[in-house]
Amino acid sequence: MNPQFLLLLTLGIFIAYVNGANDVSKGIATLVGSGVTSYKRAMIWGTAWTGLGGLAGALLAGAMVAPFGSGLLAQGTVPTLAAAMATIAGAGVWVAIATRTGLPVSTTHAIVGSIAGVGTMAYGLDGFNWVALGSRVALPLLLSPFVALLGTVALLKAWTALSGGPERQKADCLCVVMEPPQLLATADSVCCGTKAVSPVRTGIVVAPEEECAGEDAGILRFTSNHLHWLTSGGTSFARGMNDAPKMVALILVAGVASGADAAMQPIAFILVALGMMAGSWLAGRRVTGVLAEKVTAMDHHEGFVANLVTAAMVGPGAALGVPMSTTHVSSGAIIGLGSQDSGRLNWKTVGEMMLAWIVTLPAAAALGIAIYEIMSFFV
Repeated sequence: MNPQFLLLLTLGIFIAYVNGANDVSKGIATLVGSGVTSYKRAMIWGTAWTGLGGLAGALLAGAMVAPFGSGLLAQGTVPTLAAAMATIAGAGVWVAIATRTGLPVSTTHAIVGSIAGVGTMAYGLDGFNWVALGSRVALPLLLSPFVALLGTVALLKAWTALSGGPERQKADCLCVVMEPPQLLATADSVCCGTKAVSPVRTGIVVAPEEECAGEDAGILRFTSNHLHWLTSGGTSFARGMNDAPKMVALILVAGVASGADAAMQPIAFILVALGMMAGSWLAGRRVTGVLAEKVTAMDHHEGFVANLVTAAMVGPGAALGVPMSTTHVSSGAIIGLGSQDSGRLNWKTVGEMMLAWIVTLPAAAALGIAIYEIMSFFV
């Protein structure tokens, strides 16, 4: 096997691994933080759905590949192998450093920073498509955490209203119930001796679990724990589908530059999905602990809402090719939970997270440039 291609595969698996280690927390932190389950069970759940999401990205999120491949380079710019590999390595090293310190950072931001730094160094300012970077990548990344925060607050208020007020906000069960048919006395039935029957009616009941158990939930019954597990899996699936195409795009650019088969995309998705799963399971607990325990106290109702908002934003965004950072969206949603009572927020942890977000772009760019200078001597 070509040594350059082997190095490329190693770098691809590396960035997928550190992405899994840092980002699995975004789907499962609320399960742990709200006391729904243990770290081990949450990690198994998040790892499985992350892998499925990564594989699904090949079918559902192909639109995300182009912006993170050659889409950010100016027309006519031909990627070099050294620059392509340095871009992967720069982003991966920064995410690895952040993961080691327990900071939830955005792999997407790290990739963008590394692309910008290495691209400018390798191709010059004119070789980079700055308009595409601003409109297609930077703007969605900038706005998404604020949308998540506001969406979480709005959904919490809607949940309160649906459950019948603040005193029932902690209701544990949502049921779709059926009211059985009733015999009706109508003019025709009295006159003609016939019997009229009312139609079956359905309704939604939100109540404590012991009350909901007494309802005839002939259609559907979910406890909030069930819903929380579902939205956690949905968030992990969405984040796998969102992140895998970005890393695959980097691998494909480097692969073409190394002379590899341009049809390697399916293999790249499989390798990235496996790398994300390995990182999630083996090294995901450190960052999960920060988001679960050090940002804000939460109960399982609030955790469900935060995951619902994250999955609803990141999944469709991936399918439509709109880059979002699962880190920023999920963190924005969790901060939205604490914003209901600012005293619940751990402002020290929130400040550290925001500082890490700000530092990610220049740090990944600097690492990418340094690695590019080294690789230029060997590749």
